[in-house]
Amino acid sequence: MHMKRLLKKRYEVLDILGKGGMGCVYKVADLYQGRRVLAVKELREGALPLGKVMETVMQFRTEARMLARLTHPNLPKVYDYFSRSKAHYIVMEYVHGKTLNQILASRAGDPLEEDIALSWALQICRTMHFLSVQKPHPIIFRDLKPSNIMIGNDGRVKLIDFGIARFFKVDKREDTFVYGTPGYAAPEQYGSCQTDVRSDIFSLGATLHHCLTGKNPSENPLNFPDPRKLNPLISKETALIINKAVALNMEKRFQSAQEMKQMIQETLLASGERLKGRQRIIRALAGKPIKLPWMQKTSWVSLPMMALGCGGTVGTLTTNDHWIQPKPRSFSADTLQLLFRVETRKLKFGKEYRPRIIIHTDAGILRPQLIFKKTWPWIILEAAVLATAIVLTILAR
Repeated sequence: MHMKRLLKKRYEVLDILGKGGMGCVYKVADLYQGRRVLAVKELREGALPLGKVMETVMQFRTEARMLARLTHPNLPKVYDYFSRSKAHYIVMEYVHGKTLNQILASRAGDPLEEDIALSWALQICRTMHFLSVQKPHPIIFRDLKPSNIMIGNDGRVKLIDFGIARFFKVDKREDTFVYGTPGYAAPEQYGSCQTDVRSDIFSLGATLHHCLTGKNPSENPLNFPDPRKLNPLISKETALIINKAVALNMEKRFQSAQEMKQMIQETLLASGERLKGRQRIIRALAGKPIKLPWMQKTSWVSLPMMALGCGGTVGTLTTNDHWIQPKPRSFSADTLQLLFRVETRKLKFGKEYRPRIIIHTDAGILRPQLIFKKTWPWIILEAAVLATAIVLTILAR
């Protein structure tokens, strides 16, 4: 009979989520909490170089303590941490989804959609701002890269692996150790000066560059060609965000996560204007039927988050109606508008349509009542009536 492996006589190991030289990440069932599924990160001392044991274990415990006291929707919740026979464990929230690295690998160099990449970056900016205002010292992530960014099935981003995060102390001129991943690490992380939130901003810019160009920055660190030369479909505004974030000079980058977040928000709001042949966006109002132009095959409709009743939440949208599609299907707490692509050609003139839209949010499930109506081609009808009248008049003579 196969023996079940238990950690701390409480956590039953169900699967191995990841394996590295220093330990594993396990999927476990918590026997004390109704078999709630969690993730357990393991660090084994025996796998470490002799001179690095104390330092690495200290970093691991720092990560556990740091995450245990932080509560944020884009950070995994830590429930427990413990040590057993030269192995150290952190018990945390299990995120149903994939790492951004897995998503990029599955696309084999094909860039992500711009609005989706920006919506994820917006959530990361929100998290970086939260970390940067911690007291008594701001927290710098210092290893932001696709493999440390988890995208949940609900579209929510989680920053994982705080192994080298550190507290920023104003009186330090440079970092004691060189940390980070080549390609994503800012120049100052190579020991030139102390890292701060602008170092994480650089890493986010490098990640965005990878997402939207398909070019892995680790192949040629600190070299970021203009993203529009690699992907002409990227908007000028998004290219500007990336170029500013990856500036080698810290002073030329965004000076705060809040500043970068605001520019991403503005770009996302304006992005609808460029969709599908620069069609005009129909700005819907709460409680009023949405009138769709009869002459267009497709229409783009923008709806305020507050009108849908899900402002300030995180979630996803689904619908079984094939004539309407939300773009994208996920949203963050910072999203102000939702965009819908409507197949106007599939709708009949004058008929009212009420799509079955379900919105799953962290605050519950919503079913907004929207009314769409394709307008009659009155000008053509009026012209036809007038032409008929003229013909009848001529025939009557």
